[in-house]
Amino acid sequence: MPDASKTTYCIFLRPLCDRQFSHVADELIYRPGNGSTTSSDALTASARAYVTAFFEIGLSALVGNRTLLVPVPEHWVAQPDIMQLPTEKILVGLPEALGIDHDTLKNLGQLHEQGYRLLADDSLVSRNPDALLPLLSVVRFRLNNTDNAQTLRERIKAYACAPIELMVDNLETLEQLNHCRELPFSYFQGDFYASVNPVANATGHRAGNRAASLRLLRELYLPNPELHRIESLLIQDPHLCALLFKRANTASGERLRRVTKLQQIIMLLGYDKIRALTTTLLLAHNEPVKRFLVFKALVRASMARRLASHASGVDPDTALTAGLFSMMDQIEGIPLDTLVTETRLDPELEQALLQHQGELGKILRIIFAFENARFDRDTAGSLDQLNGDYLASVAWAQEIMAIAD
Repeated sequence: MPDASKTTYCIFLRPLCDRQFSHVADELIYRPGNGSTTSSDALTASARAYVTAFFEIGLSALVGNRTLLVPVPEHWVAQPDIMQLPTEKILVGLPEALGIDHDTLKNLGQLHEQGYRLLADDSLVSRNPDALLPLLSVVRFRLNNTDNAQTLRERIKAYACAPIELMVDNLETLEQLNHCRELPFSYFQGDFYASVNPVANATGHRAGNRAASLRLLRELYLPNPELHRIESLLIQDPHLCALLFKRANTASGERLRRVTKLQQIIMLLGYDKIRALTTTLLLAHNEPVKRFLVFKALVRASMARRLASHASGVDPDTALTAGLFSMMDQIEGIPLDTLVTETRLDPELEQALLQHQGELGKILRIIFAFENARFDRDTAGSLDQLNGDYLASVAWAQEIMAIAD
C-alpha cells in the first residue's frame, strides 16, 4: 500500500505550439518516480498537482493566456462531479485506456455540457468514433516509428468531416514537425525544439557578438552587479538597447515621462527582470521555436535559485547563473566548456557546470533528476518541495517571457 503522505510523482509542463510555432498551450504532466505505478498513486498525484497548479500558483500565473491540457485519471471520469476544475483555458485529456461503456459516455456528455473541452487519443476514439467524436474538441495522434506523411494522411482521413482540431505528439525533429505542418494539425508537441539549428552558427553577426553577449550575461548575474559596467556593455549592442527601451516604455503605461536612459530602465524593471529579459532577447534571436529552450532555461535557473535558498553556503544568485548556463550549449549550439571559457566563469561555476561537482553541482544534479523523474529513496522525500519549486519557477519564467513579448 503506498504511503499517501509521500509524493512519488514529479510535476512537469510540456509545451504545445501552433502552426506558426507560437507557444499556445502546456500539458500538465505528473510523471512517476521509481516504483510509482499504481492507480492510487496516479489519483493522489493528479489531485496534488491540480491543487498546486490551480489554487497555490494560479492558472494565470502558470500559463498566462495559454491553454492548459490537464490529463485526468479514469476515476475522475467515473465521478464527474468531483472534477472541480475551471472550464476556461482548460483542455481535459482523457485516459488512453478509458473503458467505453454507457456510463462512461453519459459522464463524458455531462462534462461536455458543463463546458469542458475534451481531448482523446486517436487509439481511444477509433474504438467508438460515432459516440465519442460529438463530445470531443481535440484528437491527438502519437507519432510512432512507422509513421510517415502517407501513413499519417491515412490515419487522419477519418476526421476529415469532424468539427474538431487535431494534435500530433512525439515530434523529435524539425523535419518531422515540418512534415506534419503540411497536414491539417492545429497543435504540435514533442522535443523538436531541442534540435533547432542555432542562429549563432547560421549568421556571422550573431556568432561575432556571442562572446560580448555572454560577458553581458555574466555581469548581470553577478551577486552585486555594477550599474556602470552593465551600461557600458549594453550600449555595445544597439539592437538590444532598442528592444529594452521598447519593453520599458510599454511597461510604463500611462506615465507622462518616457524612459530615456539605460539607468532608468534598470531602476524601473529591477535587476531581476533586466537579467531575465536580456537573457530572453539575447538568446531567443526572434526565433519562436528557440523560445521554448529559453523558457526551459529560465525555469531551470529559477529552480536552482530556489533550491539554493533552502541550502546553506550556496549563493542563490550564483545558483541562478548555474541553472541558466547549464542549458547554454543547447541554446547557442556550441560545447559548454567553450562557453565557460568565453564567459570566464569562476572555478565554482565551472566545476558545477562541467563536472556537476560541489554544492552547485549537487543542485544541478537534483534538477536533472527531477526533470527525468529519477530519484533514489533519500531524494524522493523532497518531491513535494521540488514540485512546488518547479511550478513557482514556471510562473516566474512565464512573467519574464510575457515582458519580452
